[in-house]
Amino acid sequence: MKTLISTIGILLLSVVVISSLIVVDETEHVVVTQFGRPVAVYSDAGLKVKAPTPLQRATRFDKRILFSPGQEIELLTADKKNILLSTYLSWRISDPLKYLAALRTRDFAEARLQALVQSELGSALGDLAFDALVPAEGEETGLIELERLVHHASARVAASDFGIEVVSLGITRLSFPSQNLTSVFARMRAERERIARGFRSEGKAEAQKIRAEAARARADILATAEAEAARLRGEGEAEAARTYAEAYGDHEDFYGFLRTLESYEKVLKDNTTLVIPADSPFLELLLSHRPGSSGAASR
Repeated sequence: MKTLISTIGILLLSVVVISSLIVVDETEHVVVTQFGRPVAVYSDAGLKVKAPTPLQRATRFDKRILFSPGQEIELLTADKKNILLSTYLSWRISDPLKYLAALRTRDFAEARLQALVQSELGSALGDLAFDALVPAEGEETGLIELERLVHHASARVAASDFGIEVVSLGITRLSFPSQNLTSVFARMRAERERIARGFRSEGKAEAQKIRAEAARARADILATAEAEAARLRGEGEAEAARTYAEAYGDHEDFYGFLRTLESYEKVLKDNTTLVIPADSPFLELLLSHRPGSSGAASR
């Protein structure tokens, strides 16, 4: 009987000792409560001691960064147009005591965070026009500003009310109900047409500039070439005249005779009719060498 009582006592003592020890993992917070009232919080890894159960209980919370995808919701912009948004949220427990008092479980925490984000999205979109979410080419999208506003507002409320740090918040998908697609596509077409007109206008201006520069360069080249050609012709003619003068300086009559023959060769072709006065100097050579003439007889 004494052995049985000793065994039972040892077992009870072991249970008490085991229930008084807490092994805290590096990935968790441990909150010790006594009759529902928090008495200690352990966030550092190691072996901790508490009163045995049921006097004190240990509640464990994950202190790693947690990821929560959001559901797609339909909201109104400032100009009363519907859009569909999907978001994501990463968060972690920053105040285990406040988290325990407000939420206790991860499922409840995600539900409250989702409701908070949806509320802040609706409030922020009430100040943004539909066009700000679909910016023109080169403009900054309004989604960046929307994410910043919602993140800031959600983080403030989550920290003060739930003991949660909102690490990041982002919009994963932006779409439009069918009634808005027509206006979106029309705006996109109008924007692309405006950009195309700008490119065409710039192209025409550049083409005109290139053509003007080419015409000016052509005129400069032609003027230079014509001036050079005139100079070369003048030099050639001067050289030819000098050469002729040197060659025929002592034979002027013979030079005149050759020049006259050359002019006849150029003017008198087959079946050519030439009407000029009989006393024209041009006929002098022909008349002086006509058969039966005095010139012919003298020769």
